[in-house]
Amino acid sequence: MRICILEADRPTPAQQTRFGSYADMFEAWLRPVLPEARFCRAFVAGGEAPPDPGAVDAVLITGSRAGVHDGDAWIADLAAHLRALRQHRTPMLGVCFGHQLMAEAFGGTVARAPVGWTMGHHFHSPTAEGRRFFGNHDIGVMSCHQDQVTSAPPEADLLIASQQSPLGGFAYSFPALSVQFHPEFGPDYVQSLLDGGLGVDMPLALTHKIRSGLGGRLHRDMVAQGFARFLRDDADPSAP
Repeated sequence: MRICILEADRPTPAQQTRFGSYADMFEAWLRPVLPEARFCRAFVAGGEAPPDPGAVDAVLITGSRAGVHDGDAWIADLAAHLRALRQHRTPMLGVCFGHQLMAEAFGGTVARAPVGWTMGHHFHSPTAEGRRFFGNHDIGVMSCHQDQVTSAPPEADLLIASQQSPLGGFAYSFPALSVQFHPEFGPDYVQSLLDGGLGVDMPLALTHKIRSGLGGRLHRDMVAQGFARFLRDDADPSAP
């Protein structure tokens, strides 16, 4: 199974020294549950072209400090590429920015979240459809976003919801799957964002609240297994 990680951003150089790139984080997170996968990567935010439709078995679009409405040429190009992948029925996964860009590309809308920044540890509840991928219990994961999907694309089924992110995950019919939260992040990486890696000054009361909650239980493995289940069902060329 060939999976290309489309990097919509990279951490700061100091963060990369400690944590690696976002592609590194995703590979480390997925490899234990997808030992058969072969990964490649394209830094699309840096001008690298993604592989042509049909060249890989699936793609994963990472998070980004950019927003889907920022107007950068690479964002419009990536949205067009996602629509081409849909026509080719190449399975897609999206996380945070990837979740939002997929929603916009496929007929939904994205805007600033009325609650402002959602960051740190939060619990998300699977819907009946979401339980097929993620099990029956609430999922504890890390988040970092100030935009959110505000209306769902017509071909999307809701998988995950929380108070902060009511449209927090979708499954599509093409096939595709996306989530607003960051299953690849651990608490130490979010701590590094609070320490200046995000490039945004937040109110002290908010950062204190986020820091105090970073020790909450995580279900990253549960989400990884759900992603693997999706990929094996829809992306593995040897699957029946």
